[in-house]
Amino acid sequence: MKAEMINIVETFLNDYIGGEEFYDALDEQIRINDVWLYTMISLVEEESFDKLIVSGNFGRKFYKFVTLKIGKELASKILVANGSLRKGNSIGLENRDFNGQKFIFIDDSFWAGRTRNAIQNYIEKNNGILTKTYVFYDGNKVKDENVVSFYRYYDYH
Repeated sequence: MKAEMINIVETFLNDYIGGEEFYDALDEQIRINDVWLYTMISLVEEESFDKLIVSGNFGRKFYKFVTLKIGKELASKILVANGSLRKGNSIGLENRDFNGQKFIFIDDSFWAGRTRNAIQNYIEKNNGILTKTYVFYDGNKVKDENVVSFYRYYDYH
């Protein structure tokens, strides 16, 4: 899978100058790749968590995939937030008391961390703990030990 991810990223880096177009193309590729979604689930299932949280188009696709291909037990542990949180959109989830529950945030890509930060603020405001973030592509210049990725741009460039 890592080799496939490297090839796709390199192709998209040649096709797009970066920025929004690059991320949109990469995110779309991630959403349609069931093998990658299965791989992500198997990695995350090795962690200790109470709930998963996802957002936007990726989150809806991930939730549907888990519901149809994995099962309702895992699907019942997933919260789906609105998309475009990095742009200031409302999280779209009612406030609740998570009573110390541990969360993992799963997203397609990680760049500046604004989406993850919005998710983390929501979880902490509701007495939960964000333990890790899992992404397919990490384009952040600063390595974050709590972000696990299949491909980290600055490991190759």
